[in-house]
Amino acid sequence: MPGILYAIITVIAWGTWLAPSQNIPFKNQQIKTFYVAAANLALATLVFGLQGFNGLTWEVFWLPFLGGLVWAVSGYLAFTATHHLGLARAFGIWSPLNSITAMVWGIALFGEFLHSGSLTIVLLILALVIIISGILMIIFAKGFGEKSDLTPALRFGLFSAVGAGILWGSYFIPIRLSNASTWVAAFPLAVGIFMGSGLLAAFTRQSLRLNSAGDTLRALSTGVMWGIGNYAMLLLVEQLGAGRGYTISQLGVVVNSLIGVFVFKDPQPRTRAAALTLVGCVIATLGAITLGTLK
Repeated sequence: MPGILYAIITVIAWGTWLAPSQNIPFKNQQIKTFYVAAANLALATLVFGLQGFNGLTWEVFWLPFLGGLVWAVSGYLAFTATHHLGLARAFGIWSPLNSITAMVWGIALFGEFLHSGSLTIVLLILALVIIISGILMIIFAKGFGEKSDLTPALRFGLFSAVGAGILWGSYFIPIRLSNASTWVAAFPLAVGIFMGSGLLAAFTRQSLRLNSAGDTLRALSTGVMWGIGNYAMLLLVEQLGAGRGYTISQLGVVVNSLIGVFVFKDPQPRTRAAALTLVGCVIATLGAITLGTLK
């Protein structure tokens, strides 16, 4: 029962966390990442304080902190991808790749699926093929068949989405390796995310100030929503393992794609591009569901 609750919270939080700040005029994507990191650190500090600040040692601290630095780069790539590709397609590309990466780490580091039968292995390969098929459909959905599909901006967006897929599928692995509880490890993770994002923002030499208090509040709410989903995901991974737990958490792609198409109109609803985007997301999600049910 707790596993189902963790999954629901993660899917809702990670399916909606990008929406509040999607149309805020950030000077660059590094500043957007910084606001998410700042709000997440505030949330993690509050939760850790309520837990009593117990159990944190240097040995526990440094691995989750390293995971936070990985997330900072991932966040920048993800926001860059949404800027160039739109919310639905960017999320639809990196989310299935998150699942594949987490599955590979689960097998390589934690021995997941190594003692599975031949049927499970066949289903595993089939699920990966389904996911990749969904990714390709999402990539070529918007402006399908047009010359503009291969513009430098689109190529950079695709590269960023793939990078976010690989790195966001890896950032939580150091936490698993540290053997720390979610409530302890989430704090050094948040510190690493904040420091990494702060460095990325500092390199741009741009003011962090946004145009209005409303924009600031929306930007910070994005970080809080991500942080809530992160706690639920880490608890889900503790219960189900890296591969299955993280894969199930990526079902937020369905919620996110609906927001991208029907709220932000990117691509426009009732167009071929929107239909292909949604079908691709559904196909990729079916593959992710299959992965999540394997043992």
